[in-house]
Amino acid sequence: MIGILGSPRRGGNCDILLDECLRGAKESGAAVRKYFLRDLKIAPCQGCNTCLTTGECIVADNMREVHRALLEADAVIVATPIYFSGPTCTTKCMIDRCQCLWARERLLGIKGKPRKGAMILVGGDPKAVFRNAQSEIKAFFAGVGITFHAELLVAGVEKMGEIRTREEELRQAWRLGQGLA
Repeated sequence: MIGILGSPRRGGNCDILLDECLRGAKESGAAVRKYFLRDLKIAPCQGCNTCLTTGECIVADNMREVHRALLEADAVIVATPIYFSGPTCTTKCMIDRCQCLWARERLLGIKGKPRKGAMILVGGDPKAVFRNAQSEIKAFFAGVGITFHAELLVAGVEKMGEIRTREEELRQAWRLGQGLA
């Protein structure tokens, strides 16, 4: 199982929830790996369309490792805070760079193994709007052959690490990991 963190903050609410999710998966026997997108060198999609015929991205950066992990994982969890009703730009950049995986799946007929996907979305506003980010991540999963499994939506946590005071959401993240494992 891989966890992909789209938050720019280490130790932030998304990071804490993702760690709980991965802990639940690991305690259920899954091997887990976490990708902190902020620390990776991921260029934006160049729109060259080479991947439409090859199924491979021509840009040589850390996204190649993420592509391999996405293809090999049994489960994928994407965690991102909500910025203007959508995922962070680093999350969106990662999604856009998966055009080659979409091409493999949809155009070239190279089907990957069955995989489950889930998302953790965190909004600082108590009335956070999640539907744009939900739609984006569900479309990403569908496009690359990952079956959507579950989501955890948490609103009203703005301060760094504030989620540690919300025991129910921490339990839900842990159970999400168990369910994915």
